[in-house]
Amino acid sequence: MLSRLAHWIERHPPLHRLALRVWRLFPARLAGFLKGVFARRWVVGAVAVMIDETVTPPEVLLVEHSYRRRGAWGLPGGSVESIPGSPTAPGGPASPDDVLEATLAREVEEELGFAIDGIELLRVDAVPFIPEEPGPYRLDFYFRCRPAAGFAPLRAAAAAPRSPEITAVRMVALPTLVDYDLFSPDARFLREDLPRLCPGLAG
Repeated sequence: MLSRLAHWIERHPPLHRLALRVWRLFPARLAGFLKGVFARRWVVGAVAVMIDETVTPPEVLLVEHSYRRRGAWGLPGGSVESIPGSPTAPGGPASPDDVLEATLAREVEEELGFAIDGIELLRVDAVPFIPEEPGPYRLDFYFRCRPAAGFAPLRAAAAAPRSPEITAVRMVALPTLVDYDLFSPDARFLREDLPRLCPGLAG
């Protein structure tokens, strides 16, 4: 019931913007608790890692989230939609094979307005606690991908947010990530995991 209400609000932009402004006022623990009520005990996310290696130093696409007071900057992406049925009852349809990739493509399209391709899984991160959002456990799937039309049109169009959840979009040089208030799981991924998984990138 509550998740249906959340989806209904998301389909009405003025109400969605108002809800995000109110959400930002909640203390982190209350926001995390409500997220658990509105979502579920585990949140499964698909995260886009878009890095332009044609420039020196390489740059990664970051977005600023309107609903976070701390850790507002991070990688684009979103949560997997609940599939029909009850998690405590047998039956129900199986999810498609590409449910995570489809989630990633959908979220980037909805929030940033462009298609992605070259989707490749880099890492799965199980996150039991997030300081900015204490609440449900997270299971985040980090995917390397790229804008289907390349980075040049993205830069030329000065990418603008398409969702009330995003207030800014920016290509950021990897060495300057320290200048941003990054969402802690994304900060850890970019600082620790990305250099290990993609050693050719100088961060």
